[in-house]
Amino acid sequence: MNATSFLVGRHLRLLRRWRAFPILGSQVDSFVQWLGNRSYADSTVCLYLSFMPRAECWWRRRGIKSFEQLTMHAVAEAYRHFRSRNHHVSSAVRCLHLFLRTQGAVSEGNTPPPSLGENELDRFAEHLRQDRGLAANTVLAQTHRVRHFLAFLKFDAKAFQLSRLELERVEAFLHQMARTNSRLSMQHVVASVRGFLRWEYSREKLPKPLHPHIDGPRVYRLERLPKAIPWSQVRALLDPIDRSTTRGLRDFSLLYLTAAYGLRSSELVRLTLDNFDWHARTLRVYQPKTRQVMPLPLTDEAAGVLINYLRKARPKSEDRHLFLRFRAPAGPLAPAMVSDALERCRRASGLKLPPVGAHVLRHSFAVRLLRQGVAMKTIGDTLGHRDVGSTLVYLRLGLEDLRAVSLPLPVSTAIAKRSGAAIYQPRQRAARFRRRLPKRFHSLLATALQRFVRLKRTLGCAYRIEAAMLGRWDDFLYHRYPKSRQVRSEMFLNWTSELAHLSPNMQCAYLRAVKSFLQFHARDHEETFIPDALNLPKTTPPPLPRLVSPDEMAHVLDVAQHLRRSTNNPLRAETFRLGLILLFCCGLRRTELLRLTLDHIDLEQSLIRIENTKFHKSRLVPLSPTVANEVAMYLRQRQQMKVAMHPKAFLLANGIQGDKAYADHTLLTVWHRLCLSIHLVDSHGRPPRLHDLRHSFAVNTLQRWYAEGANVQAKLPHLATYLGHVNIASTHYYLKLTPELRQAASQRFHQRFATLFTKGGIA
Repeated sequence: MNATSFLVGRHLRLLRRWRAFPILGSQVDSFVQWLGNRSYADSTVCLYLSFMPRAECWWRRRGIKSFEQLTMHAVAEAYRHFRSRNHHVSSAVRCLHLFLRTQGAVSEGNTPPPSLGENELDRFAEHLRQDRGLAANTVLAQTHRVRHFLAFLKFDAKAFQLSRLELERVEAFLHQMARTNSRLSMQHVVASVRGFLRWEYSREKLPKPLHPHIDGPRVYRLERLPKAIPWSQVRALLDPIDRSTTRGLRDFSLLYLTAAYGLRSSELVRLTLDNFDWHARTLRVYQPKTRQVMPLPLTDEAAGVLINYLRKARPKSEDRHLFLRFRAPAGPLAPAMVSDALERCRRASGLKLPPVGAHVLRHSFAVRLLRQGVAMKTIGDTLGHRDVGSTLVYLRLGLEDLRAVSLPLPVSTAIAKRSGAAIYQPRQRAARFRRRLPKRFHSLLATALQRFVRLKRTLGCAYRIEAAMLGRWDDFLYHRYPKSRQVRSEMFLNWTSELAHLSPNMQCAYLRAVKSFLQFHARDHEETFIPDALNLPKTTPPPLPRLVSPDEMAHVLDVAQHLRRSTNNPLRAETFRLGLILLFCCGLRRTELLRLTLDHIDLEQSLIRIENTKFHKSRLVPLSPTVANEVAMYLRQRQQMKVAMHPKAFLLANGIQGDKAYADHTLLTVWHRLCLSIHLVDSHGRPPRLHDLRHSFAVNTLQRWYAEGANVQAKLPHLATYLGHVNIASTHYYLKLTPELRQAASQRFHQRFATLFTKGGIA
């Protein structure tokens, strides 16, 4: 772009005015040329220059009369001044600042010296780069969090406070950060503060180490459920894109590569023309996450899409990046622009999809390969995973494979009543006086207890049950040791004797809660007694489950149909029956069942969405066809009986309004009564626990696979995923060896290896 011809041809009068600027007049032609090289539109160039007199007036009021007196510091001050007053002027000044920086014609000026906090951050960043070898983005993120920490401590004004830092101040900072950070983000905040305090202690700036005593939030694997959309909807997103325009063709090519190869946004925008080998039909993708280059085959369809884009849509530029910006400033795309392109396509397609990021196409690509029967190792290699465990996360979205895990509705073939055991009668425990606890801690350790509970909740723990246990410990101290501020061994022993009426497992729960608090309290009070874990009561193993067969469960469901209606719920029998079906056929936990609402049920895909369950996990639970029919029939009955059908209504609603679910003890009482009515008891005459239905689901699924001749070892990961377990080891707890399983396993072994033991079989 020729600056003189442009200005003379269209804005001759403005040209004379702009060149007459006392400060920037000598730089007008160079500035216009620089903007033109960066693909700024003519109207934008004129708009930026028209705002320059305001900046010049601001500089003249501060004593700057000529270009030689202008400094980069003065330009930066002008940007900060107009940023909150006029964003058009601030945009023009920002471009001017970048132009002057690239030209190098203006001095930095008398910039104020960096503050104490900035000097400390610079030294910490140098430590992260040189000593720990962290990447530049990681260093930037950690110093950003530590900057908040130093501002909280008012380090610039009171640098000496760092040498007097106590854990209570660190906890106060974490509590402040928890207001705007999730539990997942808080782990990064805690890690940055720990690293900074560890570094300060190594430099002898802290009198004692604080970093080992900073607790972090507990984050579990596979908490979040990957988001994916069906492949048909992926095509429905791409097909309506208007490829007659350059922008539409670029967006189509961009999203096509994401969907066809499962590339990350950061990998996609880093692609250059040198990454393609057109003769060998290969594509080399650099992965910033693993710092490796991954070769991928270039299909005919992908090659056709890229060639069409290169010929018709890619701007002419010396930049070697594959995808470039169409709007100024010219250059490669940012990773966030891939999600922007997907959002434009979502709105244009008219599909009823929630706003999603570009990573959803990567998940959809992995799920598509999974449903086509591709091996997990191959999917992991295609996605660039170094660990197979990173690929197993997509197994949670393989709905059809998981649907094969669910049990069908049990149908009774022969009802046989169990006998030979006395009917279980609940033991009546003697009434025990319990002192009503105050709502707040009131012993001399109340402040420390409040700090401890507050810290746990700041780090993302609910800490309700443990807080109630600590309330009893606090009440014990208040009445038995009202004047003691120090916890001694005899105090803990007396507290242990107070719990003698509880079961060993409950005693351990109480004592572990108190021990956790004492470890926290000992950070500031070294004389605090901390009990040895070996001296805690030995917990008893969980009771063996009473497995329920499909015939027995069918009998229970038949009896459940005759439960009486209640005044609150005209569908009481149908509600409890459906709840028991889901427990037995889907292996749900009872807490998951009671929290289900109608918006968790997807009748179109025949699945239930479990959210924020044990260990903060979420998962999809596909239903078998017979169970899905039962759920649909129950919902039709709810609509006919005018029971609440709004999305937030509970599935097991205890009332027409649907705002309350049945209580845990109510479901347990009904289950016990149903079991006792058909004599479904164990060898001691006790009815099965509700959790035994989860055991029964796992064992019955295993028996069905043996009967079908399936590869059980290959099916176990699907069973673990269906139950919501991270690994198969957690699932083994539910797999009890029954006579049926023993016989099926023996037959399978005999069929495969019997010939090795016959005469001549080894040969």
